[in-house]
Amino acid sequence: MHDREEIEFIKKFIQDNPNADIVLGSDSQRMKKKRVKFATVVIVHYRDADGIGKGAKVFSDITYETVKDGKLSKPFNRMMREVTLLTEVYNELEDVLIERDFSIHIDVNPDPEAGSNVAYGAAKGMIWGICGVEPVTKPHAWGASTAADRFSK
Repeated sequence: MHDREEIEFIKKFIQDNPNADIVLGSDSQRMKKKRVKFATVVIVHYRDADGIGKGAKVFSDITYETVKDGKLSKPFNRMMREVTLLTEVYNELEDVLIERDFSIHIDVNPDPEAGSNVAYGAAKGMIWGICGVEPVTKPHAWGASTAADRFSK
């Protein structure tokens, strides 16, 4: 989402929908030869004047990168790259998000048995430190585990 025209389009779309909630999310899928497909989404969830949900528009960005993790079952570097992509999108949209109801959904799990838990504390701290919000994590992070997941497959 680093294309300036695309960012400006998303900003205007957000501004044109003042009752909308905004969700940022990211997910990834491993591919062959240590390649990873990353999907980052901006979800504009429409609400009417009474606050009732009326649908959503999803903007997505797909990137392919090489990520090396020591163990595939402990994907720290891949999880942190997802979070880095989210902070980059947040920084690009910050001026239209700052006065809005928005959330950031990260695909990490608080369950110590889950592989993504290896990045749980670092990912939450990075979002809090850069974006100033408490991120939503699994199992409530539907922006990452459902919306972005759909684009990452």
